[in-house]
Amino acid sequence: EKLFLRVSVGLKARILFPMSQRSRSRGSCCCGWGNVGGDTRIDFERFQDAVHEKSLPIILFGISAEDQLEQLIWHSGAIENGCVMCPDGRPDIRNTDPVSMSPAYLGFAIEPDEMRYLQFRDVGIVFARPSGGRFMQPSIDTILMCVGLDILFASAGVGFSRVVDVGAGSGFIGKFAALRAPGEGLLEATLVDIDPAAERYMRTAYFGSRSSGAGGRAVELSYRTEDGAQLLEREPSFDLVVSNPPYIPAEEEVREDCAAQPSGFWEGCGLLVRLLELMFQGRFARGAHLVVMVTSLTLKSRRVRALLEDAPRHKVRVRQLVQREIAWKAYYAGRGGCRPDLVATKEERTQRCRIGDCEYFVGCSRPGESLGGGDRDRLLGYHWHVAYVLDLWKET
Repeated sequence: EKLFLRVSVGLKARILFPMSQRSRSRGSCCCGWGNVGGDTRIDFERFQDAVHEKSLPIILFGISAEDQLEQLIWHSGAIENGCVMCPDGRPDIRNTDPVSMSPAYLGFAIEPDEMRYLQFRDVGIVFARPSGGRFMQPSIDTILMCVGLDILFASAGVGFSRVVDVGAGSGFIGKFAALRAPGEGLLEATLVDIDPAAERYMRTAYFGSRSSGAGGRAVELSYRTEDGAQLLEREPSFDLVVSNPPYIPAEEEVREDCAAQPSGFWEGCGLLVRLLELMFQGRFARGAHLVVMVTSLTLKSRRVRALLEDAPRHKVRVRQLVQREIAWKAYYAGRGGCRPDLVATKEERTQRCRIGDCEYFVGCSRPGESLGGGDRDRLLGYHWHVAYVLDLWKET
């Protein structure tokens, strides 16, 4: 079975090639409108005039007319007086099957401390991880979370007034949620991370905080350095909780029904487990939604599986907003390689397993054995796992 992007609501849009309405010596001013074929337009993020970068890659994600995720990359863009400057013409890379943020196999890779402009839909940031920062740079997970949030926001009858991004890191997901969430009146958004470098970055002009969101709605963003789970225990009034937590289980979590605290940005499902427990205990606002990233790797955790299986008993509904097979650099987000206990069994590789409300693949595939097959199996530096953006809410 080919696993690319599966969404529960079809969102029709076009991938956009930003082009100028007026020429400039070094390219196009993309903070205004561009167009492709005369019928599709995009607005780029506008930053404070003090934001300048002479050279940086421009990375855009969008949903194609065929409902597939695509990635466009220009190697040499710039930021001038807060305006994103994109070279004229087509991108250097058009990736119609993005499985990672940095497709080195197509000639592009970026390190956490290297500056880049990143955008999905109409939300963008200029990002390089600050010196001393330990949080994860934006990844393909980041974009998939935003795809999932867009689907939630398009659902009938939903509206939010208080949003929190737990383990915000770069803040991209929290910013996206704040600027696109439906509802009326002021929207308050809190972006929290345990790493102080995350708050330092989000308070800079490069993050591009805005005071208005969907339909001109007033937005108030705040930033905190603390344990997000403890914040939720003290302040249970958030009606949208989003998180892309560490989701690779530690060895003891695969062997036993337990939760390990995160070790680095990838290993230990303790934060995810606590967020699920808070939802089950009714510790969020009435009608609140919890949107989290898990993958088939996560489901090797006995505790996570037990919680998802137990969700119906707690009157918690679970739906998959997004399902997509993505690459895993086990040598980077792992202990130098793939642990054998995370590899899918033959049965897990060939069929989904029902866990509570939904069916999932479990474990990862070795290089050359992706579920999608084709060109993916030529990328021998990657293991493969299936990402799920989950939406959980408690029935009332």
